[in-house]
Amino acid sequence: MPGEPEVEGTEKAKPFDEFLRAEYSNITQAHFNTSQSISEFFKAYIALVSLPISAAVIFLKPKELRESGILDLLLTHPGLVATGLGAVALIGLLVLGYVVNLRSDAVLYARTVNGIRKYFYDAGPLDLETELRYRVLPKRTQTPRYWESYYFLFVVLAFAGVGTGYWASGLYFYFAATGRSLDWKFWALVAACPGAHLLLYRGLARYRERRYLKSRILGVDIDGVLNSHCEQFCTILCDRTGKRLAPEAITRIPVHEIPGCGVDERDEWAVFNWPAYWTEMPEAPNAAEMVRRIRNELGYHIWLFTYRPWPHPEWYDAARVEEYRGAWKATRWWSRYIFARVTRWVERTLNGRRIPELFGFWPIRSVTKAWLREKGFRYDRLVVERGNTDTRDPLFLTRNRFVISADKEIRAFVEDDPNKARRLADVCDVVFLIDQPYNREAADLPKNIVRVSHWREIHHYLRRRL
Repeated sequence: MPGEPEVEGTEKAKPFDEFLRAEYSNITQAHFNTSQSISEFFKAYIALVSLPISAAVIFLKPKELRESGILDLLLTHPGLVATGLGAVALIGLLVLGYVVNLRSDAVLYARTVNGIRKYFYDAGPLDLETELRYRVLPKRTQTPRYWESYYFLFVVLAFAGVGTGYWASGLYFYFAATGRSLDWKFWALVAACPGAHLLLYRGLARYRERRYLKSRILGVDIDGVLNSHCEQFCTILCDRTGKRLAPEAITRIPVHEIPGCGVDERDEWAVFNWPAYWTEMPEAPNAAEMVRRIRNELGYHIWLFTYRPWPHPEWYDAARVEEYRGAWKATRWWSRYIFARVTRWVERTLNGRRIPELFGFWPIRSVTKAWLREKGFRYDRLVVERGNTDTRDPLFLTRNRFVISADKEIRAFVEDDPNKARRLADVCDVVFLIDQPYNREAADLPKNIVRVSHWREIHHYLRRRL
């Protein structure tokens, strides 16, 4: 019936509406609690910084200071007074940083409330003229600003006034005790204190406005995303083992787990330990161009991730080492020179014995960088993952995409492995899943995993929605 879809949509929207109402109430309360905390914290700070002055007026009388010899000690070591009063000013500056962050949280809560208000007004029955007549509070998520010239700046100036008073007193005592004139150096040092307060507020406000929860980092896996590794695997597999496998038949990774494919783990090792597999890897269609446009036009920082634990120690022999060294000639000369010196030193230390693990990490990273340079990829950071690449727990001392994405607040990620995409979906706002034969059967994917067929879809999505 014509009305049934709307009824179903309304029924599905009810729990979400109830959630937003509860969220509206909770965040509104958190906003007011944060504002009250700022007021209480500021009053406590003013009371604390006034204690030294009150104590000095009550207990440190000039006659007693001279008789006790404290005044002579202070005049002999004027740096003690200047350091003590400067420490009070520094503590005030640190306290201001904490208060600014509290205020920024309150602004963030207010913006969230505005967004919820916008949702209900847009879904409500009022026309625009009626809404503008009765609505007073804003519904723009960019209001209020983090830099508040006509509101919170007065609190910053109050902190700056108190801190500058202590800082200037310490400098005055030091200059007077050492017989120095109050020249431009004195006034420049005094002016540095309020300047530091204003710069701190400006810097934190700018960070919140432009970077906080708005990371412009795009994480990108290499194998299966920037290259066509399925086609390359089948080509090298046929050359090295004589076995034939169609790229569309790779419905699971690792390949030896595919039932009835006829490929075992030793066959995979034969492919991955062959230098041409990495150096002659074909580029994914339009990948380099789209990555360049995302980086240059949309302003994203491109961080590349890959896990390539090759060559395997069991395949490490003199002939294969020479093959890798031949493939390594495309790398920079200084990288080859440093590695050669380190390798010779280790071999001498171990009486001529080689260390496969040492050779395994450096060349594959250099070969990867040479391939990226050859294909014209422009990026900001390359991470060759080590250790356990399947866990998100940083206590395992891992260096993988999950831990780094959480630490650096990577906003979007491009992945081909559905299992890794699910883990990244808990960290990133959006995870793009490049269509591959081995991820087409993945079901129950989180809402923020967007399946795409090629890089143009990723560029279009980032340009329109993020």
